[in-house]
Amino acid sequence: MKTLNKVVRGLTAVELVACALTFALMVVCYFISVVNRNIIKGSMPWTEELALYSMVYMVLLGTELGLRDGTQVSVTALTSKLEGKTAGKVLGIIARLVVIYFVYMMFRNGNALVAKQIKTAQTSPVMNIPMYTLYLSLSISFGLMMITQVLMLIGEIFNIPMDSITKVDEIIDTVFGSKKKEAEKE
Repeated sequence: MKTLNKVVRGLTAVELVACALTFALMVVCYFISVVNRNIIKGSMPWTEELALYSMVYMVLLGTELGLRDGTQVSVTALTSKLEGKTAGKVLGIIARLVVIYFVYMMFRNGNALVAKQIKTAQTSPVMNIPMYTLYLSLSISFGLMMITQVLMLIGEIFNIPMDSITKVDEIIDTVFGSKKKEAEKE
């Protein structure tokens, strides 16, 4: 279990860093684009394209993190009334199975789309990046979602605490907040 916790925490740290980097890249690209358009009166179309691709990766990876820690929008009218009861656990398992099925279908179709893009060798209009790199975001994010949702389902069925998977904020504090804690001690 300790090895699994380390793997999940490491994977989460990589996801968080990837989200932060893609967000920073998106902001920088849009800033350059706005400055060029409004001050220099020039055009740099590659900034818009790179910002868009960064946004796609950031949103899909963020969706995985949000789905994992339960911050996604959900209707809890029924589940909150059944919390702690057997019917609530069964309903939670059914809901998790539906999510896993949806994520699996998106993963499968995302992989098919990537394979098609590799065969056609289509490139992006401005930067000439292979389009499969953009569509690979579907495979990566939905693959990660499938792994974490299956782990959470196993945890629900066998009453295994899943805090190492679901407590993303604690992982953020561990990964990024450790330097603050060290500075506070000194």
